[in-house]
Amino acid sequence: MDSNYFEKNLKRVADQDPALGDKLLKAYQSSSIEVKTARNGSPVPVIQGKALHSTYEPAAEAEKWFASLGIEDDGKSLYIVAGMGFGYHLEQLLKRVPAERVVVIEKDVSLAAAALSHRSPDTFQAGLRFIIGENLTSTLQQINDLTESTKFHCLVHPASADLFPEYYITLSGQLRTRQAAKRGGYKILLVSPIYGGTLPMTTYIQNAFNNLGHRCEILDNSVFRGGLDLINGLTSSKQHAASLNAGLTTLLAEMVTARALDLRADLVLWIAQSPATPEVLQELKKADIQTAFWFVEDYQLLPYWQSIALHFDHFFIIQKGEFEQKLMEIGCRQPHYLPVAADPHVHLPLNLSPEELSEFGSDLSHVGAGYFNRRDFFTGLLDYDFKLWGSDWEKSGVLNRILQRAGARISTEDTVKIFNATKINVNLHSSTFHSGVNPFGDFLNPRTFELAACGAFQLVDQRKYLADNYDIGSEVDTFSSLQEFRDKAAHYLENPQERIEMAEAARARTLKEHTYEHRMSELLGVIAGRCPQWEPKSGGLPTAEDLITEAGVESELAQVMQQFVGRGPLTLEDIAADLEKGEGQLKRTEAMILLLNEFRRWGVEKGVV
Repeated sequence: MDSNYFEKNLKRVADQDPALGDKLLKAYQSSSIEVKTARNGSPVPVIQGKALHSTYEPAAEAEKWFASLGIEDDGKSLYIVAGMGFGYHLEQLLKRVPAERVVVIEKDVSLAAAALSHRSPDTFQAGLRFIIGENLTSTLQQINDLTESTKFHCLVHPASADLFPEYYITLSGQLRTRQAAKRGGYKILLVSPIYGGTLPMTTYIQNAFNNLGHRCEILDNSVFRGGLDLINGLTSSKQHAASLNAGLTTLLAEMVTARALDLRADLVLWIAQSPATPEVLQELKKADIQTAFWFVEDYQLLPYWQSIALHFDHFFIIQKGEFEQKLMEIGCRQPHYLPVAADPHVHLPLNLSPEELSEFGSDLSHVGAGYFNRRDFFTGLLDYDFKLWGSDWEKSGVLNRILQRAGARISTEDTVKIFNATKINVNLHSSTFHSGVNPFGDFLNPRTFELAACGAFQLVDQRKYLADNYDIGSEVDTFSSLQEFRDKAAHYLENPQERIEMAEAARARTLKEHTYEHRMSELLGVIAGRCPQWEPKSGGLPTAEDLITEAGVESELAQVMQQFVGRGPLTLEDIAADLEKGEGQLKRTEAMILLLNEFRRWGVEKGVV
């Protein structure tokens, strides 16, 4: 370690980004990075027992790696180096590309500080841009800003990727899916559950994919809710009921295959209890369609994951640690933690009328189902101006006097109004085992993010992952007991400005990091990062503008395509679907487009397209 090296390197970084300079200085002062000397005398960092460069000739290893990439610089492209290590691979790039066109990303601040203290300033040339110690979402946003209209290459340092695969591999995948979106994007079939609180999430997810530049279609299984109720009320025999339910699941799962093949989907995504069978998943695999499941459930309460997880290509979860280990034990490859989120187009601040404030407003409120712990906890809040909203509150005793609308299910639209109208939203996660707050609670419910997106103040029961997502005390606040809740409720009711400031901060954090667009970008990034050959089946697609230019602005095709201007990349199916909705007599060109689409459909059915 050479303090002179560090001072010179730090000054160069701090001159460009003072905040990053402070971050690196703190990491340098507390750094405990192990550094070994390679056989040729070069310093090599060792983390978790792994050397990030060759312990013989690190520079020679880097030169060989860079040569294997086969990059021919065009004199304009930006280069994103994912994984800083001690910069030997960076030196090879800088021999060929000026520092002004290079961005260096490093997840570990301590490692970056150690690199600056062990390598000479010649390694980290003036003009380099650094993104260090940022989470995936922040890193991607900064890269997007830098590459908005610039061609770029992402060079992932292999040893860094081995050390932090979920960071670097996912990041490289996100950049690939962003490029794919510009070429028309992926076709995604989203399979909805038949019913349940997660059903609205399908719309949020669809909107997120489409806003990211991909094309997502929902296979809506909620239309079969009546059939499911009929089956469950048809017989008192558990055996017959189970057989009928299994038959319905098989039917709905086969519908997934039929639609996915017809759509030529690149990805089929299931959420919650969407119907799937191993046979269908195997058939999709044969068709080269990626399959993913987002298990937005508590694995301890709903163990159905045990029979399905290993059949999916990708399995996303809202709990870490023990659940990840259990999944890997049954053969599920690389489960990925992906918390839920909010849709800022739905969950947003509202200007409510006096009548709406009267109907929906109160000092305290809760929107949710009548779980055991809530029934117990809320009886201790009856002396407050407290409104209770939601279903499944039968036989709730004294809580009936605060229960609104006789326990009817509350629409999303009204839920958002309640969030906005309430001074303190009581966000108590459900539990069927504990009285009040679950001391082992980990995952975050959708309400946590939705309330924050609305700019609504909330008190949340203590959760293991909460501090990973929000700053406790400045964005949200927590409670671990009834008495603590009462103490904090009294404080915040007396200090409305404090509530407002915290709620605004939570909303800003949500818009920056916790929307469904953030989550779906990460989900696609994980898949693309793990599957480097995964590309949209449709390839490069033309836009209406492309077709107008090609046909000539005076042509009949150009006149037809005017209605599609601004829609981005289009397929024949996209154009035909809109034309089929039209009224009046078809133009000759419109009729030809519809005829061509019928030939396409026939070809798909016969397996020749």
